[in-house]
Amino acid sequence: MIHENTRWRFKQLEDIRIILNEEGEKAELSGSTLIESSPSPGAAGFIALSHLIEFLRPVKIGEVRSPHFPQVSIVNDEGLASQPKIELYFYDKDVKLLIMLRNFPIESNEGSYLVARKLYEFFKAKGVKAYYLLSSSRILGESNVYVASTSIDNAKRLIEAGAKLSPNLDTLPIDRFGAYMLSFFARNGDMALILISEVYSYLPDPAAAKRLLEVLSKALKLKIDMEKLDIEIQKQRKLIEEFQKGFGEILPGKEEQPSREPYYIG
Repeated sequence: MIHENTRWRFKQLEDIRIILNEEGEKAELSGSTLIESSPSPGAAGFIALSHLIEFLRPVKIGEVRSPHFPQVSIVNDEGLASQPKIELYFYDKDVKLLIMLRNFPIESNEGSYLVARKLYEFFKAKGVKAYYLLSSSRILGESNVYVASTSIDNAKRLIEAGAKLSPNLDTLPIDRFGAYMLSFFARNGDMALILISEVYSYLPDPAAAKRLLEVLSKALKLKIDMEKLDIEIQKQRKLIEEFQKGFGEILPGKEEQPSREPYYIG
């Protein structure tokens, strides 16, 4: 006899839908590296993945929908409203990449666990063996990229690509969903890594995103054109300079010791 709580949990898992299109049904995902971003100050991970998708032009293979996602409408560039969803993209040329794009946190602990479990079981069945979570935060007040992993061997390739070991593992800038995904991959012996780019404010930070991509591209042996990011970096610098002339400093100097905030904890 199935316990009522177990029955409820099965029902919750069924409500989480992984919707594959025709390309997704045919895609051979075995051996892919899964890359995702966590909502965080500066949104460096999301900017980096958006640029990666625009440059590599991977095939969209599906999306994920769930009642655990925020119950709000997101308006896209065309002015159309839609419910939040996770988009899945697959790149299969020099390297196999599976990109999971979302721009929202999953608020509840229960919802984060259930969505992460459903997706991990899907990725495991497809033969995905590595999970990279991109994030950003203020750490030491330096323009670095840091890596955190349960295994120094897993982090070695990223350190050789320019990342430094995270100086603090007590509070990492990841949301609950990302934390569960890392846990599922790590406890089953798969590669689980967090890449954190230094930011100096809450503003979207394309420079921090570029640093993430520089490390990632070296580690994965990818060639990525950064020209569009460089243009965005220059635009942002001009805006900040104009703002500072009128309203004063909004970014701390590098010599200032940053606080441990802000951290996104879901």
